[in-house]
Amino acid sequence: MKKLSLLLLSIACIFSVTTMDAAKAKKSKTAKADKAFNAGKYAPAADLYRKAYGKQKSKLVKAEIAYKAAECYSKMSNSKEALNWYEKSAKDNGKNPDAVLKYAQALKTNGRYDEAVAQFNAFKALEPGDNRGQDGATSSETSQQWKDKPTKYKVENVAALNTKYFDFAVAVSNLEKNTLYFTSSRAEASGNKNDAWYGEKFYDIFKSAQDNNGKWSIPTPISEAINTAASEGAMTFDAKGNVMYFTRCQKSDEKGKEGQCKIYKSVYDGAKWGTPELLPFNSDNYTCGQPSITEDGTTLYFASDMPGGAGGKDIWMTKNENGAWGTPVNISSINTVGDEMFPYIAPNGKLYFSSNGHMGMGGLDIFSATSENGAWANVTNLKYPINSSWDDFGFMFNSATTGYLTSNRDGGQGQDDIYSFVVPPANFAVYGRVYDTDTKEAIAGATVELFGSDGTQLSVKTQDAGTYRYELKPDVDYKVSASFTGYLTQFKELTTKGLDESKDFEQNFDFPLKSTSKPIALPEIFYDLDKYSLRPESKAALDGLIKVLDDNPTITIKLTAHTDFRADDNYNLALSKKRALAAYNYLVSKKVDKDRLSWEGRGEKDPKEVENDEQYLPFKRGDKLTEEFIKGLTSEELKEKAHQYNRRTEFRVLSTDYTPKKAK
Repeated sequence: MKKLSLLLLSIACIFSVTTMDAAKAKKSKTAKADKAFNAGKYAPAADLYRKAYGKQKSKLVKAEIAYKAAECYSKMSNSKEALNWYEKSAKDNGKNPDAVLKYAQALKTNGRYDEAVAQFNAFKALEPGDNRGQDGATSSETSQQWKDKPTKYKVENVAALNTKYFDFAVAVSNLEKNTLYFTSSRAEASGNKNDAWYGEKFYDIFKSAQDNNGKWSIPTPISEAINTAASEGAMTFDAKGNVMYFTRCQKSDEKGKEGQCKIYKSVYDGAKWGTPELLPFNSDNYTCGQPSITEDGTTLYFASDMPGGAGGKDIWMTKNENGAWGTPVNISSINTVGDEMFPYIAPNGKLYFSSNGHMGMGGLDIFSATSENGAWANVTNLKYPINSSWDDFGFMFNSATTGYLTSNRDGGQGQDDIYSFVVPPANFAVYGRVYDTDTKEAIAGATVELFGSDGTQLSVKTQDAGTYRYELKPDVDYKVSASFTGYLTQFKELTTKGLDESKDFEQNFDFPLKSTSKPIALPEIFYDLDKYSLRPESKAALDGLIKVLDDNPTITIKLTAHTDFRADDNYNLALSKKRALAAYNYLVSKKVDKDRLSWEGRGEKDPKEVENDEQYLPFKRGDKLTEEFIKGLTSEELKEKAHQYNRRTEFRVLSTDYTPKKAK
């Protein structure tokens, strides 16, 4: 875990010396190292553990010391050294499940996914009931797949803003154009003391402006009212940019420890930032930090380890009603037993955050979630290259297609670096083929029209092969229709809203059109034996007919019901009339104009003649399912299929010049 866990959310987890009693610990070669570790002084503790490791003979004791050294480097965000010492610990005592698991996780954090899979499997063999083994192996394999197939994001280190120190958590204010605010422990930070964790300056908030040539100004610390001898960082601004919410972590009176982190508010009066005001939900008993305010200024999201969470650090939210902040609510739908941090509410309405609890590539990964029915759902990993095997967090947009994030991935200048990202525009298209449903022959010259929610109205004619193609815009709902003289018009819908990746809509955008020159069977119109009341599946098929009528508002139709021959002619005729009337009444009940409908029962008079249509397999085009034909079939199964095809409801288009009535 990163230093950010101390600065913005966490108080050091105390590493207890559990393998020795107090008397032995005082004489132990690691006693000084243990004391430094428990005081949060990880750099000197790591040096002491390294020295103790070299002097130790026992492999089991060496394994324990190596593990402690690895924990120091892990807390210092030195993933490479952490891996080195977790490896030593696992090799010195390969039967210690915790050491093997930490070694596997360190391999994953360093992007060595194949080796990580092997170690997660080794852990699974030691602890078969612990899901972390299988989950770790699966996520490592998935991470490698993501890396092999990057998303369209382009990520680049913002070298002009980064130093060898910590530089992270970017925010923008509408008060100043082309200006970035961020957190840094660089030498220019306030105060003359270093923290006990890394030996670096306590954090301050800095800002830098970019000129028209893309050059960044030298970062400078902001107002002394904000920056103090404590650590400040991870901020957010209201829509106007003159109200800032930020995190401040006070130094503790207890030697070697940090105080709790809390969220403050400061108002800009046109000349300077005002005295920070502590928000009411903060406490000395837990940390709060990394605020993100919604555009309307009514809801604040933040990270905290306050009681009532899922575990570790969680995302919480509080609403401002009548000028007062309410009781924070845990966003339980996205929080895990791990850490969820750095929430960010984007202009597109999505919630972005970082987590090591959801399946990721290693360390903290950046995720998005969407709001559904008042709850956050659809947690999605942004994959590579937004995410890496290292810690990735602090995601934010400064335009619709550009933004910033923080990472300590390979190739950076310091501990944490600021990176920019660009979302190349996604390209969308819809294409397909128009053809006769029964003959499968292409329909050349058919009209395919495109209607968009942005006002788009386009029309093209199909080629000789019956094909068409349209380029689409992002974030638009579309309807596509295909029509041709002598055929029923058909509409289909699609949307590019919410799509981040380029996409060609091809499947399901063929248009098989039904000819109006012959009756059209309605599939799945079923009745119980000797009954004429509609079954539920029959109503669903008739709902499909209603769509056909809606898509073709100028047609009138006749419904015709047929039976098989296995009853008296007069009985079959009467039954078919009742069935046709039942279908007619259902359509009328669904507000279909009676003037567009008529009905007829034909009994067994018109046996089905099969078209070239897979719907009537195994019979061939031209087969007429007469009594003589059916009695000549070789099996009862085939005979029953033929009877079923004869028991059908069809409609025929009677006219195409109906004038729809105006709504009253």
